Amino acid sequence: MTERYHTRQQLAADLGISARTLSRKIKLLSISMPRGLIAPKLYQQLLEKLRT
Repeated sequence: MTERYHTRQQLAADLGISARTLSRKIKLLSISMPRGLIAPKLYQQLLEKLRT
């Protein structure tokens, strides 16, 4: 299985929240994210941080 890049929409969907709520959580936790697509490794790290 090849790893692929994800969007913020996909990250929000995997967390079961809206994209706007995701933006609020990212801001609240002071997480810096690159613009555009999210690399697979960073995606997994973000999932772990945001699920707590």
